[in-house]
Amino acid sequence: MKRILLTLTVSCLTLGAWAQDTDYTYYAEMLSRNNYYGTARSVALGNAMTALGGDLGSVGINPAGSAVNSFGQITITPAMLFQSTDAAWSSGSAGAYSAPQGTFHPKFNLPNAGAVVAFYSDGRSSVKYVTVGFLVNTTNTFLNYSTSRGENDATSFLGNLAAQASVLPQNSWYDDIWSAYDTGQIYEYGPEGSGRYAGSNQMINNAETFCYVPGALNQTFVHSTYGTKSDIIMNMGFNINDTFYFGFNLGLPTAKYRRTYGFYESAVTPVSFPVNLVDKNGAHVGVEGEPTTYYKSSSNISKLEAEANGVYGKFGFIWLPTKSLRIGAAIQTPSSLTIEEQYSYDANTYYENSRYDGSLRDPYSDGDGYRLRTPYIVNAGLAYTFGGFGLISADYELTDYSVMKYTDLDRNYMAADSWSGTNQCNHLFRGVSHSLRAGLEIKPIPELSLRAGYSLVTSPERYAYDYNGAVVTASNWNSNIGTALTDFRYVKSNTAAYSLGIGFSSSGPFFADAAVRLTKYPTQHFSPYYFDEFPVYDKNGSMVDAGIPDITFDRKIVDVVLTFGWRF
Repeated sequence: MKRILLTLTVSCLTLGAWAQDTDYTYYAEMLSRNNYYGTARSVALGNAMTALGGDLGSVGINPAGSAVNSFGQITITPAMLFQSTDAAWSSGSAGAYSAPQGTFHPKFNLPNAGAVVAFYSDGRSSVKYVTVGFLVNTTNTFLNYSTSRGENDATSFLGNLAAQASVLPQNSWYDDIWSAYDTGQIYEYGPEGSGRYAGSNQMINNAETFCYVPGALNQTFVHSTYGTKSDIIMNMGFNINDTFYFGFNLGLPTAKYRRTYGFYESAVTPVSFPVNLVDKNGAHVGVEGEPTTYYKSSSNISKLEAEANGVYGKFGFIWLPTKSLRIGAAIQTPSSLTIEEQYSYDANTYYENSRYDGSLRDPYSDGDGYRLRTPYIVNAGLAYTFGGFGLISADYELTDYSVMKYTDLDRNYMAADSWSGTNQCNHLFRGVSHSLRAGLEIKPIPELSLRAGYSLVTSPERYAYDYNGAVVTASNWNSNIGTALTDFRYVKSNTAAYSLGIGFSSSGPFFADAAVRLTKYPTQHFSPYYFDEFPVYDKNGSMVDAGIPDITFDRKIVDVVLTFGWRF
């Protein structure tokens, strides 16, 4: 088994090791999606606020909401988020998954803070008053932490990279393959120029015709994301004769996102993984014919930090055809987000003989900035109030993700569009998402409000069939293959949220609200390998259909929200 002794250091992983171009479709959806927070009242009512208004949590949903009340408000809303994820691992040998491994992570948040001021007219105009507001509302959280593990005796992460190097000409290698090759994580075996590559924890058969994993590996994948997306909103609302309200928002969305992927694998029995090293001159390191050392473990960690800032406009109205019935609607333009990214890498290898241990740390480096056009959003709502005894409210919201589009910051219009394939993938495999929200409020006494809410959001993800009847998704579609696609369908994958709340209103300016919300996200599948299709051999040279890890994630978030407010 040949292995060139270059640095005895595991290579760092580029972002590409866990993010194919088509995965930018998911990335665009993640940065575009709204999971509204706002005040405790709006959260408790399921954010069914389009036709209600009168609350600073409603202003981000319908700008006319600021004009419903004839007084100014100041609110601040602290919150605690409790995220839990159950992750189950399958190595593919029998399609069975391990018992789910649960993780739990709390986080403090401030989902709402702001103020609205009312300016009254002279009484001779149909405009009763004008409101001006400035507020910040959280629109999504990226909190997600999970750990999953399993045993694999068929494939390794390093072998996965080597397999891809073996089927691609060197002039089309991805950056992560070049990094692996340059540092000795993968190497060429057989005659020079044979184009066959193996991973550092693989063995080569005597005829040097294939490579295989010689023993069992314990594999662990750690996935963590942090950050929030919020809208900084400058609002103006108008009250027309206490029956029609309309308003405008200038929104400045801002997002911070941090993601860490860590892949760890270790030999269950290191003696099963002999390492025979030769230096660059072909001389054996150690005693000829005997292993130099034995592979123990390796770790590969990729980190991404991203910051996005943009701008959008929003217009909305609320109409009261009767004293009790309310009708509302709003439309939001696509946002233009500017995204800046930074990457870092950390990799380590450990052997039985620690003198050969190696590590590599690449500090943060700037990536290329780019722009993202997010979807437009249309929402409509109905509400009915029962005097001072309570209300019911229902919303519908449509978000069209097919219009998402990436562009370079310094685009040269004479050059080829580097995002054309990704944008085509966005258009094909992301469509319309529908959101239904409902809220109920009951006031047993004037000072006390009891609330409940529900929301359901459908996935915009789509799939299709090619002319052979095979399923094509964003993850296996290739813009270089001119395959005709037919019969597009939506993935049945919904996000549901359930909320309860209570409100207290004093006879003076102070009021307070509290809410608890449980959000259940759909089950997700994730492969920690970059390439999910490559040939796998056992030690006898027989191909096996196993060893490709697949992880399922079941994620929940519980929000505990408390709003303190003052009227003036």
